Amino acid sequence: MAITRWTPYNWGMPRVFDEDDFDLDSFFQTGAGSIDIYEENDNVVVKMKAPGFEKSDFTVTVVGDNLTIKAEANEEKEDKGKKYYKKEIKTQSIARSITLPSSVVSDKADAEYKNGVLSLTLPKSEQAKPKSISIK
Repeated sequence: MAITRWTPYNWGMPRVFDEDDFDLDSFFQTGAGSIDIYEENDNVVVKMKAPGFEKSDFTVTVVGDNLTIKAEANEEKEDKGKKYYKKEIKTQSIARSITLPSSVVSDKADAEYKNGVLSLTLPKSEQAKPKSISIK
């Protein structure tokens, strides 16, 4: 059995903070608001978990290469004729702003909200698409 010197930083906590590609947002973001971004053909696809919202609760904007997604659901109004024993359903909101990996044509974007997941398909701009260069 190897003997190692105890320090407050090696008591079993994973050393995720030492990794070069560690993303603090992803470390703390485990549920609602979690985002996946990937390229598919000539599109940038963004998927965000957002359960408990309606389509009309979302505001999605693209300015340059920055994408901002906001959603706010208002709480159910308390009915005076009811005797509440517990009231936990309240207003919830999510706001995320990310830098896209390439420039996109926001006018041709497609958005879908299904089963608590917002999916955005953003076509890449012509400048962002790879081009072949012929050698003379």
